[in-house]
Amino acid sequence: MKYIIYSLIFASIVIAGFFIYKNYFKNKENMIIGNTKNSLENNKSIENNSAKKEYKIVAFGDSLTAGYGVDLADSYPAILEEKLNISFKKVLEDKNLNIKVINMGVSGETTSGGLERALFVISQNPDLVLLGLGANDMLRATDPTLTKDNLEKIIKSLQAKNIPTILLGMESQVSNGFEYKQNFDDIYPALTKKYNISIVPFFLKGVVGVGSLNTSDGIHPNRKGYDKITNENILPVLLPFLEKNI
Repeated sequence: MKYIIYSLIFASIVIAGFFIYKNYFKNKENMIIGNTKNSLENNKSIENNSAKKEYKIVAFGDSLTAGYGVDLADSYPAILEEKLNISFKKVLEDKNLNIKVINMGVSGETTSGGLERALFVISQNPDLVLLGLGANDMLRATDPTLTKDNLEKIIKSLQAKNIPTILLGMESQVSNGFEYKQNFDDIYPALTKKYNISIVPFFLKGVVGVGSLNTSDGIHPNRKGYDKITNENILPVLLPFLEKNI
């Protein structure tokens, strides 16, 4: 009788152990399947994000591009990037794109310095270049012939790589004299016509000489100034271009 009871107890333990063992591995299997599914979903999400492409715009210029005297976030390239990604939100989502505007402005840069940097700009593989050089040439009363020659070489080097360019025009201060001003101001429209590129006629239009739109030096735009430049001077030229090319 005693052995029968022991045998029944032992059998119960074995049966209970079997079900515990079975449930353990079933739960473990479900856990592995669940983790694998989550991992695949996470990887898919990561792949989708990593597959998102950039439309890269390089803002190539001097201190007016760099944002001298203001935070980087208040420079025109940063403001422009934000506005473009909002303006083209639906199109960008459909094409899995985002617009990146790279600030490649160097304070004090002349067109001669810009020409030396042109190959580096090209190496960034931009989809578009906003070329804003010449202000420092003008302030130094550099011969307009040299300024034009440098800009022309930069434009030709970009076009040789099939990189579209939008020229950000400048105008000379009156104190350089009438003849100098006329020769300098003619550079930008002449290059635009010759190389069939778009132009922002005068980058600082509506901002130059307006105290509330410039930093304390009276030369470089502040945040309000850059907002005005972006909205009123750059976007009217840039938006039609992007609508055709994005």
